[in-house]
Amino acid sequence: MDPFNSFRDYPILPGHVAILEGVWHRALEERNLSIGSEAADQLARKIAKLYQAGVKEPDQLWEMIRTV
Repeated sequence: MDPFNSFRDYPILPGHVAILEGVWHRALEERNLSIGSEAADQLARKIAKLYQAGVKEPDQLWEMIRTV
């Protein structure tokens, strides 16, 4: 299964935005990316797609986003 092209489409709930943002900021820091850059925007979209595909755990999101 390709999590970036999943048939499921879970909504991003308000309580989970902080989790996604935490993973995103951690990835930005690791990759030395600036907020507002195209690469940072693409990374945010990938994290959101993973979440919407059913990846809900921060550690699992982190491990998956590190490989893309």
